[in-house]
Amino acid sequence: MIELLNKIHHADWLTNNLPDKSVQLIIADPPYFEVKGSFDFVWKSFDDYLKDVEKWAIECKRLLADNGTLFWYGHAKKIAYTQIIFDKYFNLENNIAIEFNRQTKKGVELFRCFAPVSERLLMYSNDADNFFIQEQRDYLLSEFRLSGKPIDFYKKLCGFTGNQPYNWFAPNNNGNGTWQLPTKEHYLKLQTTGYFKKRYEDLLEEYETLRRPFANYFKLQEIFRFSNEAVKTGAKYDHDTVKPETLTRALILTCSRPDDLVLAPFAGSGTEVAMAIQEGRKAIGYDIEKKYVDMANRRVDIIKAQPSLFCFA
Repeated sequence: MIELLNKIHHADWLTNNLPDKSVQLIIADPPYFEVKGSFDFVWKSFDDYLKDVEKWAIECKRLLADNGTLFWYGHAKKIAYTQIIFDKYFNLENNIAIEFNRQTKKGVELFRCFAPVSERLLMYSNDADNFFIQEQRDYLLSEFRLSGKPIDFYKKLCGFTGNQPYNWFAPNNNGNGTWQLPTKEHYLKLQTTGYFKKRYEDLLEEYETLRRPFANYFKLQEIFRFSNEAVKTGAKYDHDTVKPETLTRALILTCSRPDDLVLAPFAGSGTEVAMAIQEGRKAIGYDIEKKYVDMANRRVDIIKAQPSLFCFA
């Protein structure tokens, strides 16, 4: 698989031969359907387009690691249809509105609706049931049950910790909130009961390794505001829908770790692959237009020849 990495391939990404669950981060900027670019106008109908959306969702499900993250761009007026499909396969984390600072005060009054100034970005995970921390949760629950008198032991723990530690031992969410790992202070108190022999440092390392990466260095909320770099980079890379490098870096640094594999199913100008390499990730992209593949690989080669300038993780 090594020969496939850190480049854009001239192929339909559905024909990839990547292993199951091998991708930690997918950033997909697909055709929006009859919005912009010749690639947006290749379907006979919107229903035909949605059939392909379903195929894309199924392949994303095959490729995305259990603790992976998927980002899917879309048009504000059409993203709801895509969301209905992807909701069947993934856990929706956010429906993000992105404002690219492209609005203008002139001409706004000509619209017969509020002036459109944003795009949408769906954020999905595979961990709807928190199975990525199953090992840690099962360990705490098994130690809890070893006492032989769970109710009395639970009351004792409440006295030790000063709170009700239900979420440390819950086998699933059951509507009672998200499972959480005890703090080191609380865990050391748990150990005074004679149970919970595992070192907290080992438990924490397993937890951090297995759970889905999310480090919000950029302090982003569910409305993103980025400068419209595409005005400049779009002309530079000769593509109709270039996404900002700053935005792409933010997604990569927030939702992946160094050496993770980032997939760009619709690589276009190569922004996702180039930024992933710059930030110390492995990357692979696909595009069916050879002119874009050649251009994007030239862009990637420049990045590969340079040292990384920025890296938060």
